[in-house]
Amino acid sequence: MAISENPTAAAVPGVPARHLTRQGLSNPATVFLLLSALFGTLTAVLTPPLCAPDEAAHFMRAYGLSQGEIIPSRADEKGRKGVYLPARLYREFDFFDAARYQVNVQHFDYRRVMSEYLRRRAASASTRSDGAAVFVLYAGSEGYSPVAYLPYVAAVALARLIDLDFAGTLYLMRFAGLAAMTAVVAYAIAVVPGLGWTFLCIAMLPAALYGRSVVSADGSALAYVMAIAALSLRAVASVDAGRPLERSLWMMLCGLSKPPQLAFILLEAMQQPLRDLPSVWRRFALVTLPAVLVVLFWAVASFGEMATWRLTDHGFAPEQFDAVWKLRFMLEHPFHFPKLLIGSLQNPFELWRQLIGILGWLDAALQPWVYPAASLFLFATFLARLDLDSRQRRRVALVAGVTALTYCLAVYGIFYLFWTPTDSDHVHGIQGRYFVVALPAFAIAAAAILNRAPGHNVTAALAIVGAMLSGAATIEAVLRVDWKIW
Repeated sequence: MAISENPTAAAVPGVPARHLTRQGLSNPATVFLLLSALFGTLTAVLTPPLCAPDEAAHFMRAYGLSQGEIIPSRADEKGRKGVYLPARLYREFDFFDAARYQVNVQHFDYRRVMSEYLRRRAASASTRSDGAAVFVLYAGSEGYSPVAYLPYVAAVALARLIDLDFAGTLYLMRFAGLAAMTAVVAYAIAVVPGLGWTFLCIAMLPAALYGRSVVSADGSALAYVMAIAALSLRAVASVDAGRPLERSLWMMLCGLSKPPQLAFILLEAMQQPLRDLPSVWRRFALVTLPAVLVVLFWAVASFGEMATWRLTDHGFAPEQFDAVWKLRFMLEHPFHFPKLLIGSLQNPFELWRQLIGILGWLDAALQPWVYPAASLFLFATFLARLDLDSRQRRRVALVAGVTALTYCLAVYGIFYLFWTPTDSDHVHGIQGRYFVVALPAFAIAAAAILNRAPGHNVTAALAIVGAMLSGAATIEAVLRVDWKIW
């Protein structure tokens, strides 16, 4: 039984050309391209430089990659990894980096920051003096693989070629990342069977839109997960096994973007019952093994670097953030991690709000009513029909659900190993935005279980309204919190 396609996913031979525009506007991939371009561009332009979470660290990692620092090797006298930034770029980088620490100061707003920036730029235009390059720490981004930064590296290379200043370089990087990840997500929406509008609504959530519009690893992480989720579901009932080489490529990109995302190799188990594994193990290995090997290779090559000096500099014992030491501790205290995991789930509502979108450095909340509204539109699009038999749907639901839960557990596990002292009562460093990437798998599981859907036009309307609400809420939060427009 073949999975039914979106009825508007492709042009039909013989249809008059005047109908194709209307057909395109009812295609979720086309609608997503338009909405992501509109709201993503506004978000990229309006979000002040380095105001996004860890944007300074990700900027430095991309800049280091553009200099050939695939595996970071330069370090200061304390062994902390970093990269040399030209003095002209550093002066502007340092200006905006210092500004972000003032966001909680009374009467602070970025209108004054930008006015001061323009004044300084005008004053120094005629007396430019580069000076010596300045060593700047990665501060946590050194462990990321280049896969998360490919569009940014290309933008940095172009910016250096045309001699852009820091702000120009940063905005060019934002636009490059937005364009690239919008294209990947649009591809996922175009090929996923039955869940195109659902994927659109997920990708337009404020947290997802924001992560795609600034310099961050979050945009690529979600895009790659959506691509492999879409292809995995598409291959379930495909006679030709759904192009395993393509799934293998996306699996590698997905795993390399962030380590916990290696959990999504489990989606390959949707293809057939476990009892059939002996007869299809070659295809299973072709899709999953390369991802496992490249992620392990990168972990060994980069030494699992997570800049734990940020914790040890505050007095914590270094061994508490060493994976080998922590694993031994877990063996000696098997209930310690489960206890901290439960402690981290005491306020699930706050994690959900962060998943929907608390922007910036968790200081730019949306309007309170947006969270339940966006949630309702999102869950409504989970009502979808998959053209699978009952056995296939049960298997898909089980595998997709287990995959999403395994990913969430992996996130907590990694932050426990590398970021949590043993005397804590919860896992440190967890933010709701890390779990946006689990939504495609949860959506697949929900659709496979429910297998009910309203009419196509109803689903499309719900998704479009939800997406536009998310986009508008994102812009409103940025203008209200960062620019103090109202």
